[in-house]
Amino acid sequence: MGSGRHAARGTLIGRIATFLAIVLILVGMLAGVTYAGYRYEQARATRILPGVSIAGVPVGGMTRQEAERVVVPQVEAILDRQIDIRAGGEEWFLTAEELGTSVDLQGALDQALALSDGFDWKARLYHRLLDHPVAQDIDLAVSYDAKAVSDFVQGAASGLERSPRDAFLDVVDGEIVARHSKEGQALAVRAATKALTAAVRGEATDVDLTIRSIEPDLPEDQLGMTIIIRLSENKLYLYKGVKLVKSYPVATGQPGIYPTPVGHWTVINKRINPTWVNPALDGWGADEPAFIPPGPDNPLGTRALDLDAPGIRIHGTPDDASIGHYASHGCVRMHIWDSEDLFGRVEVGTPVIIAY
Repeated sequence: MGSGRHAARGTLIGRIATFLAIVLILVGMLAGVTYAGYRYEQARATRILPGVSIAGVPVGGMTRQEAERVVVPQVEAILDRQIDIRAGGEEWFLTAEELGTSVDLQGALDQALALSDGFDWKARLYHRLLDHPVAQDIDLAVSYDAKAVSDFVQGAASGLERSPRDAFLDVVDGEIVARHSKEGQALAVRAATKALTAAVRGEATDVDLTIRSIEPDLPEDQLGMTIIIRLSENKLYLYKGVKLVKSYPVATGQPGIYPTPVGHWTVINKRINPTWVNPALDGWGADEPAFIPPGPDNPLGTRALDLDAPGIRIHGTPDDASIGHYASHGCVRMHIWDSEDLFGRVEVGTPVIIAY
């Protein structure tokens, strides 16, 4: 009986040993499989999980560089969108990128790769090994630089600006000519910036920028007084619009020595009983006093119209004999009574044309 018991015990121990051996083998195999799985997952750690897409483009299983290559066309489609801009007869073709649009592709790639951080290695292995998608689409972050739009609008505004032109008289080939007024134009900067910003941020491919008209201050029907001095005649003509109001004999500058300057000028000051201040103490006025107060001997008479031509004025003179001759140092002389008559008819701002 003892030997039977011993045989049974031996059989049980053998079975236990076999079982333990099998368990150890299985545990070893499981550990091996686990380690192999871990190594497999780690070897693919630089790849995006299956099922991930960027802007609708599948990038699962790709490295960063591979994903970047397949998403670049989407980025280019955003940046290369051409916008046709029209304003005031001008036209520009610019891309969204040139108008300040940028796309954060690297940020999207960072997000795609970082998705794996939300899973432990076993879950990542599950998704990678069985190609089980995580179903995640990442948007491309698009940014807009308002300064780029503003800079374009300001540049366009500068190029499109047209100042209005008032009506005025002119002398062309000896003839009196009325120059017509012209409207000006300016880009409506605020409205243009708003419209272009909306086009850049949206999907528009063309945009019309608003141009506003600027009316002249002086149309033809409101053309006022104009003084025209003809040097060849030594005559001063006063026009209201295109109608001759009055003419006066004058004396003008000595040709080649003290010429009266030809051109378009303006009355900038009116003086009653002006004081004469010697303009050439070291020149032709060396024998004259520094100034002469108002009175019968004042070279300016009783009235003076100062022009924006340096040192030039229309004034009366006590030297009546000089009228009709080239006798002055550049100014336009008139009989005193004529200077007083003209003085009362014109205002500061009256245009003056001196022509041959």
